[in-house]
Amino acid sequence: MNYLAHLYFADPDDQHRLGNLAGDWVKGRLENVNLPPRMLDGVRRHRFVDSYSDQHPDSLAARNQLGPARRRAAGIILDMVNDHFLVRHWSSYADRPLSEFLASSYGSLDRTRALWPVAAQPVIQRIISEDWLSSYHRLEIIAMALERIATRMRRDPGLRGTLPVLQREYPALEARFHGLMADLDRSIHG
Repeated sequence: MNYLAHLYFADPDDQHRLGNLAGDWVKGRLENVNLPPRMLDGVRRHRFVDSYSDQHPDSLAARNQLGPARRRAAGIILDMVNDHFLVRHWSSYADRPLSEFLASSYGSLDRTRALWPVAAQPVIQRIISEDWLSSYHRLEIIAMALERIATRMRRDPGLRGTLPVLQREYPALEARFHGLMADLDRSIHG
């Protein structure tokens, strides 16, 4: 799962949201990390969501759908595509409008600015200032973001040229997203 999903699965307090969003930038064993308890709880949730998602049968099947040429990039691709599906189907999963949720989440992140991991600071700032998450409703935006990620890598692991594959596999990937979300939601929210 990617940024929007991590915010969605976070508890609605500022530090938990930050921990859940910034979990990729908190490295190592958590008992060795000096962070506020609620932020650590958010990092734990982040790690649970990632681990659960990576091992879920629908995620594994979706990886295979992307084909062998995208095997190394499949996790990145699916993280972003799943955020796309979450935006598209937001009202199926959340009680309040996406715009309201994002305003609240961005406010939480802004209030916790002093706790942002150094490496995460430019990304979190751009998520807020450019409102990345609401733009994910367009598949073309996801494909462009994947292209940009590929330019920052020494060698493209299969991120370039994903739009035709995503368009072709869209219905099956969408169905797999709903299966994953239903199980993950049950695991977290009971």
